[in-house]
Amino acid sequence: MALDEIESAPAKAAPMIEVEVKRWHGAADSRVFGWQTMHVKEALRLQDETFRCPECLGRVRLRQASAEKDTEAYAEHYSKNTGCSLGGHFAGEKRPHPKPVS
Repeated sequence: MALDEIESAPAKAAPMIEVEVKRWHGAADSRVFGWQTMHVKEALRLQDETFRCPECLGRVRLRQASAEKDTEAYAEHYSKNTGCSLGGHFAGEKRPHPKPVS
């Protein structure tokens, strides 16, 4: 591969290792129900089905770590968003997901 091809090749997106989940959080006297950011490993332990991307707010699914594939636990978008740098389809300009989870 030529040097100019390497420089123009898109950078591989880093895996999404943090997600947002809607839950109760805060101190006992000031608890709030809202979105909380957490590591995918921790989110996998929850009995919840709705997680969203902390950047574009699109719905994501969680994936277990795999020793066979040498990957750590991560999340991926249900539907691609070219406006999210945390997805594998980033086009270079950040934009909210067309179907954000609120």
